[in-house]
Amino acid sequence: MRYSTIAVLAMLPLAGTAAAAPFDELFQYDRDRKPVSGDCRALSAAVGAEAVWYGEYSGKRYDDFNERLTPYYARGCFETEFACRVWQNQAMTYSERGPTYWTRCVLGAPG
Repeated sequence: MRYSTIAVLAMLPLAGTAAAAPFDELFQYDRDRKPVSGDCRALSAAVGAEAVWYGEYSGKRYDDFNERLTPYYARGCFETEFACRVWQNQAMTYSERGPTYWTRCVLGAPG
């Protein structure tokens, strides 16, 4: 009796979360998030257009849910080349098994 009381008391903190939505995790379709890039205008105003790194990515993304390739294009500005390269790799990871057509990181904000 004493052991069962201890077991029930130990599980009490978990009971509130499990009882609220017991089947939530079974029906979630959790997609990877798109990589986040910086705003070119704001970054150009802060550090100057010639010091901004501009990145672009073009490819297709394979969607397991509907088993199709869909076009994926992204662009953005970054403070450093390293941040731009990390973003590039995140965009390639986001496209999953889809092909990458081209990607680049260049110094200087567009326009």
